[in-house]
Amino acid sequence: MLTGRGQLGDGVVDLRAWRERVEAAGWRGPFEVELFSDGLWGRDGAEVLAETAGRFTDCVL
Repeated sequence: MLTGRGQLGDGVVDLRAWRERVEAAGWRGPFEVELFSDGLWGRDGAEVLAETAGRFTDCVL
């Protein structure tokens, strides 16, 4: 179960709304993305990084 998760934004959580609420509560620090996925770990790292960065922009910012 731990390493069977999807890519950022594949789930049902409204990540943008979550970020907005965290910032409204005063958070001004960094955000971290952790990918627990055998499928993603098996791909080219640069490709996964670029995909994740794009999804962060699309889903979180």
